[in-house]
Amino acid sequence: MKIKYILSDDKRVQEYNEIIRKNFPEFIEETCPDLLYIAGGDGAMLHAIKDTISYGVPYFGKGLGTFNFLLNEFEDDLSLLRSISNDEFKLKYYKTYAIKVELNNKSIGEAFNDVILGDKLLNYFHFSIDSESKDFENLEFSGCGVCISTAIGSTAFNFNNNGHILPLDSNLLSITGIVTNKYLNDITHFQRIDLKCFGAKLRDGSKKAANIYLSGIKSGEISEGDILTLRKGSQVKIAFLSKEKFVQKRIELAHRYRK
Repeated sequence: MKIKYILSDDKRVQEYNEIIRKNFPEFIEETCPDLLYIAGGDGAMLHAIKDTISYGVPYFGKGLGTFNFLLNEFEDDLSLLRSISNDEFKLKYYKTYAIKVELNNKSIGEAFNDVILGDKLLNYFHFSIDSESKDFENLEFSGCGVCISTAIGSTAFNFNNNGHILPLDSNLLSITGIVTNKYLNDITHFQRIDLKCFGAKLRDGSKKAANIYLSGIKSGEISEGDILTLRKGSQVKIAFLSKEKFVQKRIELAHRYRK
């Protein structure tokens, strides 16, 4: 198996970068990988997916961050990486789909976790939402913003915004309003969704655009008259040493308020 290591600028990962440079320089030079290898935290994994989703290969992570939800924790790095490279160790994969995002019919990227529109808490935006299945039909609402989450991202911002936690193997999206004038807490199938912006009003009466965040990464702005279109995007595969541990972490996260 050909592995490509994604170098990180994170200070916590610099020592690990050197370990890879010394022991697996071919991982850094690889241009046609079967597996992308990331070290760091969940943010590093989300950035890597956003930047390299066009490779169309699985992602495997070494957890060096705080929570390491999407990454693995292991110690015998050299032995394990050699085993994976030599196809002597079989990884377990979780498959899901990203959200493909277009602004006025131009692609701005894909979101593995969620798409969030908004800005500061006291800024007030006006949107309408339409869906292919007519779950939403020119529904207008105002507020701080809106979050559209995938199943794997439903335990992130969506969960903290009182959204539903979606089954991992589902083909569903969770849609929640962020301090909106209409109750917006829905589950819908992966489909085309159009969000139109009617403008924004700030506390001082001036107007500005709403930010567009793809998995927490600012990826553009939506202004009055713009239309943001969401569709089912690329399939993403995340590799784990144990899928059971990943599922258990998710259960613990989902139940953290019940303790």
